[in-house]
Amino acid sequence: MTELQGKLDQLVERLEKHQAALRLSDVRFAARYQRHLGSAKTWRNRLCARAYDEMGAALEKWVKKLSAMVSEVEGTIDLAEFFEELPIARYGQQVYDTLQGQRSDRRCAWLIAPTGVGKSWSMQALARQNRLAAVYLHFNRGAKDSMPVIARALARAVGATEEAGAAATFGNVIETLKLNALTLLLDDMHEGGVLAMKLVKHLIDDTRGKFVLGTYPTAFNRLVNGSSEAHAEAQQLIGRSLKPIENRWVNGVTEEDVAAYLKLALGGNGEARVAARALTPALRKHGNLRALADAVELARMNADDDGAELSADLVEAAVRALCPVERKV
Repeated sequence: MTELQGKLDQLVERLEKHQAALRLSDVRFAARYQRHLGSAKTWRNRLCARAYDEMGAALEKWVKKLSAMVSEVEGTIDLAEFFEELPIARYGQQVYDTLQGQRSDRRCAWLIAPTGVGKSWSMQALARQNRLAAVYLHFNRGAKDSMPVIARALARAVGATEEAGAAATFGNVIETLKLNALTLLLDDMHEGGVLAMKLVKHLIDDTRGKFVLGTYPTAFNRLVNGSSEAHAEAQQLIGRSLKPIENRWVNGVTEEDVAAYLKLALGGNGEARVAARALTPALRKHGNLRALADAVELARMNADDDGAELSADLVEAAVRALCPVERKV
């Protein structure tokens, strides 16, 4: 038994014990850990069978995949997967770094993109990477123009004391940010309505806090072009924002995003750029990178079942299956 085969044997043995402890069938076990195992057939007929010769050159790949799975099972890694090479992640890092050096009131940046492009991933990653200097807060629909809800959420995010009154709680948020100029990553900012914009403007004026605001393109347009009050508040907040405000993702993923994701998934495969050009229009209509992630997993399962390597052609076929072309009647 080679060294790689020995490593794989130990990993499979550990996971067999985990499956037995969970009392799951092969189908349910593979479904739970699909991103690592692929299909039940692959788990039982290749991995559990220790079909080393059949795996061939893919043996090293399986050692890496199962090592990641064992780490997940044993709780030694952050389960959130994030591709830091994606363009929107690099842009998020860029504006975050720029904000740290700001000495004027230009201490606000925007990430404007529809769902599935990576806006929330990017903001959450920045919070994880800067645990002492940044906090992530996701606004929900109950926050719209509600001083108690927004003030309480901000207080909890920055570690300020909550009071019986919303105004007093917000005052504590101000005092906390005066002492510790955190960067607040506020996702789905539009859910806070006009009041949220007004409060962020006050925090910029009264503290040294920095802000990255995430929102959908349609919601951003409503804020900017809505009622006279909404328009006035939006314009004041935009006046305190880094310029230019990036609009690269307002229509969804770009070819650059798709190519970067494919390059990572395929291990630097040179076909990524060509495939991205063909797939981007369909992905924009069906969930952006979320759809691509599903397609890559489907393609990986199909490749594993056939004992083949993941390829751009397999991913493209999976995208076509998951994102059907709309036919004109």
